[in-house]
Amino acid sequence: MAFRAVHAEWGTVFSHLPDLGCGRAWEAVWKVRPPAPITCVECRHPMHPKTSERGLRFFAHAPHAPDCEIVRQGESEAHHLLKLELASAARQAGAHAEMEVRAPDGSWRADVLASDPAGAWRMALEAQLSPITAADITERTARMEAHDVTCCWFSDRARPPWLGIVPSVRLVAGDDGVAVAEGLVKFTGCSWQAVPQVPLADFLRWVFTCQVFPHDPSVRLG
Repeated sequence: MAFRAVHAEWGTVFSHLPDLGCGRAWEAVWKVRPPAPITCVECRHPMHPKTSERGLRFFAHAPHAPDCEIVRQGESEAHHLLKLELASAARQAGAHAEMEVRAPDGSWRADVLASDPAGAWRMALEAQLSPITAADITERTARMEAHDVTCCWFSDRARPPWLGIVPSVRLVAGDDGVAVAEGLVKFTGCSWQAVPQVPLADFLRWVFTCQVFPHDPSVRLG
């Protein structure tokens, strides 16, 4: 699945946005004849707008696509929905948020790039649902930091093994929306204590305003 593509006339289009990000309706590209002139942002192969059984809108490569990163990696509905949650929460927290932002040199691509409207900082919000080694996630974090982009990782899986190795939290879905359930702690003066669940938007607001920051609890505070 891909959720971003390029229209020959309208430029970049996003399947998850009501107006595709260009002031056009989904119906302007879905099941139209002749097919809408949409291509992959990576390989420029033609793509077709589609909807999943759950109603999720996405773009799929036409047959005989080349060896493309998007074809190889794909993206699950769960991963895309988590990215949408991260982008929405970042905007609620007062940040500008853009999905699937690639580094100028192509060395990384942020799931969601949150930034200060005044341009003071940039932070990648990474949805990580598939298995990944501690070495790989640490290396990917360092790659972004080399471009002055800080990074925070999010998962809703049962205690990811990399939790705490990089700036990261575990999320849960509740009646009131997505909340941070693990990874947020406070220092009481003599020990670390877990913080009760907090809404994702509140957590990001604290991060963006430097009210919380990454810390290794194994390191003693002076």
